[in-house]
Amino acid sequence: MSNSQPNIAILGLGTRSTLFYLEQLNTKFHAIKGEYHTFPSITYSVDFNTLNPYLPNQFDVLKPVVAKHLNRLTQYNISSCIIPNITLHETVDQLHTPVSIIHPITLCIRHLKSHNINKVTLFGSLYTMTSSYISDIFKKENISISFPNKQDQISIDNCRKQIYNYSETDADQSNYSYLISKYNKESCVVVACTELSIWSPKYDSKTVIDMALLQIEKAIKDYI
Repeated sequence: MSNSQPNIAILGLGTRSTLFYLEQLNTKFHAIKGEYHTFPSITYSVDFNTLNPYLPNQFDVLKPVVAKHLNRLTQYNISSCIIPNITLHETVDQLHTPVSIIHPITLCIRHLKSHNINKVTLFGSLYTMTSSYISDIFKKENISISFPNKQDQISIDNCRKQIYNYSETDADQSNYSYLISKYNKESCVVVACTELSIWSPKYDSKTVIDMALLQIEKAIKDYI
């Protein structure tokens, strides 16, 4: 990285997701660089309660708040920004952002195409698994996307809530692993939820593609 290259920022939102991104960035960067290296970045933390009550789609409230935070990043000479919340990108897509966004959905499509994968099952929040936001984008790229059945969607969303609240159990993880193996029989599983991402490193990246991990890999690649 040249001395003139701007910084990569992380928009600090929910505590556990943000810490996951920071930990993974440092772990993966250290694995490449060795010694005492940690990933250089700026974490710009905001009050998540100014956003979370209005997620997923109260855009009239979300858009000005997100725009304000992204505009403030410009004072730090930011080259690109990681937003550790997949759902929030539906709002970001409606803005003219002053910094480049390391976009999880764009990265996922690129990854799928590079590996000749044209059929996936999407795991995420209940909203993500029932809305058309991601599915419409995938379909435009000729990627067939399916979702778990309603009962399994509820189970996956309950896992997400448990992780967010630091209250997940071994039974939750076992049930989630069962669902991964169940849907892996039909297609590759794509994880589009930063809480569920916390469990993703334990799975084979060829059968479980995690949007958050793709953001992290891209940030490191851009830096190096």
